[in-house]
Amino acid sequence: MSTATAEQLAPAVDAADPVPGFGAQKSREFVEWFLPWLTRGAEELDRAFGEPAVQAELLDAVRSLAVLRESGDEDAFFAQQYLLSRIYALHLQLPSGASAEGSVVLHAVTRRLELDTMAAEDARLDEEVLVGAPEDAEAYVPWLKEVTRAHRAFKHPYYHEFVRNEANPSDLRRYIVQESAVDSRFDDLLALMQLGTSGGAKLEIATNFWDEMGNGDPLQVHTLLFGKIIDSFGISDAELEGGLTAEALLSGNLAVLCCRYRSLFPEAVGFLAMTEWLVPDRFSQVLHAWRRLDLPPAAIVYHDLHIGVDAHHASGWFANVVKPAAADPATRRAMTRGALWRLNSSARYLDHSLAWSR
Repeated sequence: MSTATAEQLAPAVDAADPVPGFGAQKSREFVEWFLPWLTRGAEELDRAFGEPAVQAELLDAVRSLAVLRESGDEDAFFAQQYLLSRIYALHLQLPSGASAEGSVVLHAVTRRLELDTMAAEDARLDEEVLVGAPEDAEAYVPWLKEVTRAHRAFKHPYYHEFVRNEANPSDLRRYIVQESAVDSRFDDLLALMQLGTSGGAKLEIATNFWDEMGNGDPLQVHTLLFGKIIDSFGISDAELEGGLTAEALLSGNLAVLCCRYRSLFPEAVGFLAMTEWLVPDRFSQVLHAWRRLDLPPAAIVYHDLHIGVDAHHASGWFANVVKPAAADPATRRAMTRGALWRLNSSARYLDHSLAWSR
């Protein structure tokens, strides 16, 4: 079980050092060494690793994280996902200084991390489910919902037993930190996802995005509302960055990965369909716990609002994005793939959260 957090991976190694060898702490040492390069500028990074042999050594080190993860090394899993999340931050946040965002070398590192992450998720897919989707587009949505209802992630005991009936304020505080991996950037994911779309799909994404923007009311912007629950617990920016588990990081990384590539648009459709559909029931359990503990009502507006909003979003998403796309066999399989990525990773994340909490 992964117990590492980002606080244990603060940059501590001089970025001028060569690619470190792999000793007892190989995963952490490598990530500690590489992180400072993200703020040293794209040209500097490309000069340092422009030679094919040097770049190959760097990519071998990145690939080693996946090899170690496959062998059950939880530190390698965490290091892999933490590094990917820090790279994604370069693309999702305005820089305050030098940034390696445009580096050719960094792109190669990113793709290695992404390909390894996708391969790990694909290895967990049930091929019978992937090929079992009905060809009739009208039947696809009911079939996908039935697949979801049969999945371990659906009505998971972490929400329906622990959060609802057992969680104390400290438990909810930790829950909010982990959920920030996705909830705090959902508007940006929708903005990325809509690129290149048209017709009903683009309008549905736009409607979702406008709801995330509080329908034009700055005080109702959903990221602002999520920030209120963070503030109610006194969670610092350092804790948000340093307290995420590997499972939470993976959930956030998969969402970004699906939404940033046009070739993965169908996977994003399936991934976000599951996110939207599962949220109302899950947030209902959080709201019940919040009221059970008599915590400040003003801080839980985000979750209370999303119980109704996301139920509406899920309905529109299935009708206007999923169903029209399900007529194409390749797209149908890709949407199922994205949906299963979300369900499988969510189940593991919740399994880990429940085991840690108890």
